[in-house]
Formats: sequence, structure tokens, C-alpha cells
Amino acid sequence: MSKLPLCIRVDDEIELCLNELRYADEYFALIIRNIEHLRVWMPWAAGSTLETTQAYMRGSMQQFAEGLGLPTNIWYRGQLVGASGYPRMSWEKRQAEIGYWVDKDMQGKGIITRAARALVTYAFEEYGLNKVDIHAAAGNQRSRAVPERLGFMLEGTIRQAEWINGNAHDMVIYGILASEWQH
Repeated sequence: MSKLPLCIRVDDEIELCLNELRYADEYFALIIRNIEHLRVWMPWAAGSTLETTQAYMRGSMQQFAEGLGLPTNIWYRGQLVGASGYPRMSWEKRQAEIGYWVDKDMQGKGIITRAARALVTYAFEEYGLNKVDIHAAAGNQRSRAVPERLGFMLEGTIRQAEWINGNAHDMVIYGILASEWQH
């Protein structure tokens, strides 16, 4: 396993930096600013406090230290605009899952697609993984568009896999293999 530098430069506009506790106030402010946008598909946002945000950040960095995840924040032109990374990794399966969210005012700039592309490449080239998955609620078209743009294959639907805002939602799973990746 290679060691992650403090930040991964995606391109001239985007960097992915470790989700360190020192960013907690800024990260929490971003969540609060986007609470209505996030709670539609990410119910965790509704209960966010500075304390729960700090606990999440400590936990995600512990997960990183144990080699079970890669939590990064998305910095666009020097501004914190969202998060992306591997919320789950399995060395036994040589597989990672990518998750992401971005500030509502930053949608439509290709930020998530570029970040996800960099994370897929990182998974294959730096970690030597064999497969990357992206899970999305079936009705979340913006989230589903990312793996579709990147050439992932729709592998299946898990019926009523998520309970979001009082309703059951189907979850779709996209995957791509190292042998299929063309970045």
C-alpha cells in the first residue's frame, strides 16, 4: 500500500486533500450551507453538528490509518466545496467504493466527475486494486451520471436498500475493473 500525500492534484482547479480534523469548522459550515440540498439523498446531513462532524472526521481518518478507506475533501480553486473518497475499501477483495457530494452552487462544473476519475486512477495505479464501485440511489440522476460518464457498468439494483427521509429507495451499483479503465 502506498502512502497518500497530503493532497492529490486532480488538475489546475481541483485538489483532493485528506479529511483532517483541522478542516472541521469549514467542513461543518459547508454542510450547514447545503443542508437542504444534502438531506434529499444523504439523511446524515440533517443531524449534523460540529461535534458529529468532528467525530466523523476522526473516524474517517482512523479508517484511513487502518487502510480501510480514503477520506478526502474537494478543494476547487482553493475553496472547500465538497467531499469524495473511498468510504469502504477491501484489500481482500482488492476493491474500493467511491462516494461524493458537492456544494449545490458548484454543481455543473464537472468537479465530481474529475475527482472521481482521479480516485479511480489512484485506486488502480497507486493501490493496485482490481475494482471500483459507485453506489447511488436509483432516483438520484446527478449522482448516477458520474459513473455513467466514466464508463462504469451498471451491475445491478438492490431493492429498497436505503431508507431516506421516511421512504425506501432502491440502490444501483456501478462498477469498473482495472482492466477496463481508460483514463
